[in-house]
Amino acid sequence: MMRNVVWIAVAFSLMMGAELFYQPQFATVYAQDDWKAEFADVCSKTDDPMVLSKTEVASLIERCEKLKPRIAKLDESTAKVYLKRLKMCEDLFVFVLEAKSR
Repeated sequence: MMRNVVWIAVAFSLMMGAELFYQPQFATVYAQDDWKAEFADVCSKTDDPMVLSKTEVASLIERCEKLKPRIAKLDESTAKVYLKRLKMCEDLFVFVLEAKSR
């Protein structure tokens, strides 16, 4: 039972992009990852996007567009993962904006 809980926690952490082994000596590396904070902030708004105004949703779509080139500069596999996740967030915001515009 405990093993399943551990595996679920690890899978969830990886899915959400959590840094499982953050160590302070690598803080300078993480300072270069300022895009991650923006990414996390933008994609955190997908929990309940229908409560956002059209202006807020449009702003989130714009922020997604601005993040794309920053993420694309990363190594290929990292960029692929984060661009896919960002596209999913952006697609949801586009859908919400279209639904609110009807």
